[in-house]
Amino acid sequence: MATENKAQRTPYDANHVAIVDEGHTITALYIPDPELAKDPRRIVKDIANRQYANVELVATARRFYKKDGASFSGWIVDSGPFDYSDPIANKREAIASLRHHIREYFQR
Repeated sequence: MATENKAQRTPYDANHVAIVDEGHTITALYIPDPELAKDPRRIVKDIANRQYANVELVATARRFYKKDGASFSGWIVDSGPFDYSDPIANKREAIASLRHHIREYFQR
């Protein structure tokens, strides 16, 4: 019985991460349920819903602009309140940093 339950469990790894690019915000979510993973944009919009209790926010990349009051123009990638990047100049580098944060998340 224990072997059967273990075989049905979804592995806790980066292969179950969905990345949702909404232009100025890119969100990485760990979604263990394949049915939920079919529409990750819906989850991003309503992450507080109890239906998504097993979904974890892995990391987020956000675009900031000086014209909107930020002290810099560029991207910041964060994976928690105390784990965030220095400003990143372009989206390509921000996505690379986001992937790095995802790898670190699953090595903890």
